[in-house]
Amino acid sequence: MSVKNSHMVELRHVDMQFEEKKVLDGCSLSVEPEERLVIMGQSGSGKSTILRLILGILKPIDGSIFFKQFEITRLKRRKLQQVRRQIGMVYQYSALLSSRNVRDNVALPLEELTDKSRKEIDKIVDEKLDLVGMKDAKHLLPSELSGGMKKRVSLARALVLEPELILFDEPVAGLDPVIASVIDELIISLTEKSKVTSIIVTHEMDSAFRIGTRMAMLYQGKIIEDAEPEKFKQSTNPVVAQFLSGSTEGPILEGSQDAIAKK
Repeated sequence: MSVKNSHMVELRHVDMQFEEKKVLDGCSLSVEPEERLVIMGQSGSGKSTILRLILGILKPIDGSIFFKQFEITRLKRRKLQQVRRQIGMVYQYSALLSSRNVRDNVALPLEELTDKSRKEIDKIVDEKLDLVGMKDAKHLLPSELSGGMKKRVSLARALVLEPELILFDEPVAGLDPVIASVIDELIISLTEKSKVTSIIVTHEMDSAFRIGTRMAMLYQGKIIEDAEPEKFKQSTNPVVAQFLSGSTEGPILEGSQDAIAKK
């Protein structure tokens, strides 16, 4: 079997700006097949923006974004829709439709993007709900689920199209530490079993080091550190060291103090 040398995802010199705020500034990053890359950084640093750029929801001001051999930034709408079927997304607040039960929420991508029969869809939905331990909850509404259960359903929905890439936006935000650990373990086992590549945006340290096979730190629009977890922990970059320790002394706050002083 020949091994593909191409990256699963690549950002090349990407610039992104919202009004006056430059969020990404010549940002470059690559992700290899079956990696679990964790992107860390301060709130508002542009981590979630990277996920939206990969999905093609946002377009950069400059630079290129690739998913396998496809340049996302240049795809026509119809082709982009086809390519998106290979990408699953788990949103920060699960993004389940409140009026639809668990089964219907998970079935949604299959109903909208495939021509499978109801019977085929039911079989896939049962399979994926079983994987996340939620098969018995398929008739419940989102309002009847706990935070952890919603995350599981959201994960099942991201898996129904058998994607090659799954994007996670703050997957354990708002969960207690025990449930967060359970969700982390579930992400690890499912991504390994399905052989999918994943990009996880988080600033929950425990979760980041539990899930990640590689870590990248986004700061002032650029990736300033990119390494395996153990090497990342030993980074000599003062910004990374401060971020990991949670110290109030260091370049991160000094930067914002300067910004405040200039106002």
